[in-house]
Amino acid sequence: MAAAAPLANAVSSAGVLSGKFPHGTPIEWMQGPLIGKGSFARVYYGVNLKSKEIMAVKQVDKPMRERMVDALHQEIALLEDLQHDNIVRYLGFEAGEKTINVFLEYVSGGSASSLLAKCGRFDEPLCCNLVEQILSGLEYLHERCIIHRDIKGANILIDEDGVVKISDFGISKKNEYKMAYRYNSRMSLQGSVYWMAPEVIKSKGYSAKVDIWSLGCVVLEMLTGTHPWRQLDEMQTMWRLGRGNAPEIPDDLSDLAKDFLAQCLTVDAEQRPTASQLLMHPWI
Repeated sequence: MAAAAPLANAVSSAGVLSGKFPHGTPIEWMQGPLIGKGSFARVYYGVNLKSKEIMAVKQVDKPMRERMVDALHQEIALLEDLQHDNIVRYLGFEAGEKTINVFLEYVSGGSASSLLAKCGRFDEPLCCNLVEQILSGLEYLHERCIIHRDIKGANILIDEDGVVKISDFGISKKNEYKMAYRYNSRMSLQGSVYWMAPEVIKSKGYSAKVDIWSLGCVVLEMLTGTHPWRQLDEMQTMWRLGRGNAPEIPDDLSDLAKDFLAQCLTVDAEQRPTASQLLMHPWI
């Protein structure tokens, strides 16, 4: 795998640690260099010293605030039950003296946003291929009443074979009504503003349709090379969304692409299609 070389070059100063995979199987693993950083977690390369498998290790420092502990437990509880080709694979976790480490499948190609930064906008055939895979993952999640709540280019990983993996379930939530597309008034304001649906801003509740809006924003991101509302700051974007505005759809796209985007970015969530319906769209 292409990622093994940078890991091998960097592990000499890293420690050998013991962890557990699902079902309590102990492993020996080695921590490599930092590959990403979020608001309360870091992600490192890791290698299983027995199988030589490369992993992504999400590491959180102790002690954590109670809210952060709950969020991490919720993420693990969701991930351990998910098995789908287009969702990043959960491998296990360990709780050490100073950190909690969550072991995840390592996706070699990086995120859609990082590839866009390196290569520029995607053409429509490539975008269609990726979007079909994202929709397949979302359909699987929504069938299990799980709302991702942070679909964006940075959380869409692509391996070296072009296989999409939806990642980062840190703010994902299971709809307590056992129906993903049923409106839930108890949902809170969560997500990344430029990919956020109008109903999230209004703080009156929402359903898994928010992931469909965010997917539309990811399609715009892929086809234009930048996120929606790029000329606005976050507060201006929230104001626009709160007034029921959708981001502009470029004129230079095919008619089918524009129709697909218009459906994803339907302001009325009740009229917005589901993942299963969008998989039947002629653009896909």
